[in-house]
Amino acid sequence: MNDKPAVRPDGYCGNTAPVSGSVRSINTTALGSKYARMNNRPYGACSCGRTGISVTDQGELYRHKPPQE
Repeated sequence: MNDKPAVRPDGYCGNTAPVSGSVRSINTTALGSKYARMNNRPYGACSCGRTGISVTDQGELYRHKPPQE
């Protein structure tokens, strides 16, 4: 059985839920408050193998393409 999510006809991954426990934010406190507000976004991993995908305010992954094998 294949664990990877289905790829849509346009080539993008069909999964929108991040892998459990993979959502994180990069520490930007050393950059200052201006840059922390601009760049302190949550990132997550997808079950297709792609990592470092931005997460929306609703907790879903942005549209992305799976890694090439």
